[in-house]
Amino acid sequence: MTTTRRPTAVAAYFIGVVLVVILPILRIPTTVDSFVISSNINKISTINNNVHTSLRATETSTSIETQQHLEEISRNFNDAFENCRKEITRTCNVKMGPSPNGGSMRLGWIATKDIKKGEIIANMPYDELWEISSKTARKTVFKDVLDEKYEGWTGDTGLVALSLLNEIARSSTGAAGIEKPERPPQIQAFIEEWIRSLPTPTDMKSDHPLFWPEEDQEVLQLSSNTKIYRVLDDIEEDAKWLIENIFDKDRETFPEKIQLSSGIDVPCFSVEGYKWAMALTQSRSFFVDGKSRIMPFMDGGNHDDDAMEIRPGFMGTFGTTKGAEVIANTKYKEGDEVFLSYGPKSAADYLLEHGFCPRSSFKTAVSEVTIEIDSDDKFYDDKLDILEFETYDQAPMDPTQSFDVVSAIGRDGEPDPAFMQFVRLKKLNNMDAFMLESIFRKEVWGFMALPVSESNELAVVEAISEICESSLEDLNQCPDGGPEICTQLRESETKALKRTLEFMLREKQALDLKEYYQERRLKDLGLDSEWSREDDIGDPELSFGQTRAPGGSDYDW
Repeated sequence: MTTTRRPTAVAAYFIGVVLVVILPILRIPTTVDSFVISSNINKISTINNNVHTSLRATETSTSIETQQHLEEISRNFNDAFENCRKEITRTCNVKMGPSPNGGSMRLGWIATKDIKKGEIIANMPYDELWEISSKTARKTVFKDVLDEKYEGWTGDTGLVALSLLNEIARSSTGAAGIEKPERPPQIQAFIEEWIRSLPTPTDMKSDHPLFWPEEDQEVLQLSSNTKIYRVLDDIEEDAKWLIENIFDKDRETFPEKIQLSSGIDVPCFSVEGYKWAMALTQSRSFFVDGKSRIMPFMDGGNHDDDAMEIRPGFMGTFGTTKGAEVIANTKYKEGDEVFLSYGPKSAADYLLEHGFCPRSSFKTAVSEVTIEIDSDDKFYDDKLDILEFETYDQAPMDPTQSFDVVSAIGRDGEPDPAFMQFVRLKKLNNMDAFMLESIFRKEVWGFMALPVSESNELAVVEAISEICESSLEDLNQCPDGGPEICTQLRESETKALKRTLEFMLREKQALDLKEYYQERRLKDLGLDSEWSREDDIGDPELSFGQTRAPGGSDYDW
């Protein structure tokens, strides 16, 4: 596998340089029970309070001035929220404020009243006036600018990031961005206060992997199968296309830089600006009701492993308005920080999306592996047709797929059934290729759910084993040093790959014990029993095809 993508910047790596990180201003979603990563310090400190223990890679301090600034941000945000509260929420028992949970100070949800377990913390109906989503980007904001057929490497997340960039531009001191959607003044003011609470690219340099120094990104690249260079390449490719085809054609609307109301200059419609928006989108968006979206204020809660995720719900007087809601998993006192969960994700996904890894993400070791159907396969077109049209109720599949391999308590390392199904199709050839005939086209994907033939299953076992061995070899090439979290991540993924490899080696020894397609087909036709002359003829004195001997009739004439 490729482990490098671009020349590493030759820069001094100052181990021991302590940064004063203004995390309250950053508002990168963090967790009270997680690793929060810095690329400059590899020290882990333990911070105890009466509820949570937090392992962090940096020690931070917050000055009185920073605390005052935090309180000012929170006050302005909450005032703007109250001015449009009736429009944007039906139930809200929290406000934004400095987190009281020690360690790295940051903004979070603060309970405005005692909250019971099972009670609604906050909810918000879906509405393009405040919701930032891929649908809003295509159908409203960039409807007359972006081609309907546009499909970026970053997918829907990239479209959400594009809309977020537009909101940042609209909130600048100059007249920039597309003035869509059109909002009432109080809602626009609320959105602008939310934008002012977001971290700048400079703020994020030590806390989000997309902004780490090259030497730390290199270590992360070698520490995980979820490749950060692939993410950076996708972002850069999409940004360059947008610059060439949209931004450069109207720099008055799409400026490369803007000035925030605080007087800070930030990149906007540029490669750096798009990367900034992608980092914000990945850390603040959530997937609910079939799509990824950012809903200002609903994105304000910090992560806790035991809390509940944002979920779809119905609200309003008659309970018919669709929206998103969060339910309390425990009781909170007024003034407590209130949490939500960012959902089940691998450690690598948490790190690349949120900049930290909660403890729960290491309880189940996960590593992502990628496999593709070779374009020089003589049955490539047939297999591509099956993936595109004949995967039943599943979404159409590309010829390149990524799957998770897992090591967890109670699991024996067996790969995802869909992984096995895909590899069986990839390795389908020779005597088994009859299944690709048009007469089987509607059924062949289902056939792949079970072993096809001993030769095919052997090829599948060897292919998955080779992927695991190659990935383990890549992880072993990672040099010592770099962010501490990379070591944790590398150990976790190594465990997952070894567990899967062990399972596949056991499978290889048991190939003759499996039931294959021909045996299953004979059973379906009732032809699986052994043939005997006695059962077929009945009388051993009769020849083949005879039912009675000549003169053997017992008729009474």
